[in-house]
Amino acid sequence: MVERTGDSSVCRVAGEDCRYQSELLQLRQEVEQLTEQARTDALTGLFNFRHFNETLNHEMERVRRSGQPLALVIGDIDHFKRFNDTHGHEMGNRLLQSVAGTVDRQLRKLDIACRYGGEEFAVILPGTPLGQASKVAERIRAAVESLMLGDEAGQPLQVTMSLGVAGFVASQTCTPSRLIDAADAELYSAKAAGRNRVSTAREKLTADQSVTNEEKSALFALLRDDDSQTNRE
Repeated sequence: MVERTGDSSVCRVAGEDCRYQSELLQLRQEVEQLTEQARTDALTGLFNFRHFNETLNHEMERVRRSGQPLALVIGDIDHFKRFNDTHGHEMGNRLLQSVAGTVDRQLRKLDIACRYGGEEFAVILPGTPLGQASKVAERIRAAVESLMLGDEAGQPLQVTMSLGVAGFVASQTCTPSRLIDAADAELYSAKAAGRNRVSTAREKLTADQSVTNEEKSALFALLRDDDSQTNRE
């Protein structure tokens, strides 16, 4: 008989090598690999849409139990279709991989970065008030803007990203789909205002999210800049 001890399997028959031990260990490794593949996007290495949906449900339930805030960021690479049509799908895939890595590097270990679909990315920020989430989104936007890819001729290619931010707290009545819709609506607002910017759901900024005065000032300044840019355009 084989029993599990810690991270290995040992044979309980004294003095004998368990002929099944290596097969069991290999099977365990294969199961772990398949589990990882089932929740990971093959191209970018980020979590996939399925894992995003499962995790968002889980994290929103955690908010209701703990009272800690949650934020959702949805970002979209600007003019990605034009980029793909101009430079080809291989370069488009390289761009997606580079942006995915750039997004992931701006986050904490507890944050969840996902490929939402196509050129869209979603980031779940547990325990994060809306004002802080807006700063994270702005950090992602700036990092993507600084990202440079080289085309086949070695010429630099610059890309930008638009992002929408929405928040959820325990006092709100909200479903995952409504939170996604709120962040998505802000993404479209950022696109409509000229792209390469962050738009944040203002109505979600409430006192019970424990937003500091510094965070409020930064967020309101960002919103004023967006409004000014929209009026100019």
